[in-house]
Amino acid sequence: MKKYLFLLLLLSAVSANAQTFDEADLIGTWNTVGLAYAPLGIINIESISLGPGEYTRTTKKYTCGIMTVTTIDNNGGEKTVTERVPDYYISNNNKLHIWVDDSYAMHFIIEELTPTTLKVKTYDGQSYTFTKDNSSVGVRSLSMTRSADGSTYNLSGHRVENVTADGIYIQNGQKMVMKK
Repeated sequence: MKKYLFLLLLLSAVSANAQTFDEADLIGTWNTVGLAYAPLGIINIESISLGPGEYTRTTKKYTCGIMTVTTIDNNGGEKTVTERVPDYYISNNNKLHIWVDDSYAMHFIIEELTPTTLKVKTYDGQSYTFTKDNSSVGVRSLSMTRSADGSTYNLSGHRVENVTADGIYIQNGQKMVMKK
């Protein structure tokens, strides 16, 4: 009996530690270059832009994203085309399914999904890394240096040589109340 109880606890702990991903984390534009494999004559998936899953109407077909790919044309040359993504979803065991136009679906296993990186592999084991285009995000980083030169500033950020009025001032990064 103890053996079965231990096995049950072990199985529940393993399933509790299994990472699951949310489709909302896929919203945005993901870029990659140099894929070694892609279906139906695709040389490279340049970008995949996925929306929130709310379908919008474009040319009488529903879509929630677009995929820009490089393919081989009929003359053997390369051409870049944009395909509709009518739907995408994550199923059990972190499997990512991306439906492309009405032609085919791409299936991946998600290995990692962070705000800036999507690592997937195909069912035959080939791995790909996509990076998220965060150019539309506001401030990426902010650095501030404090001046310790003893200068005094008013609350508008203007340097004040001589304090002549009562008020709140900033000196060496500290607020000071001055009364004359």
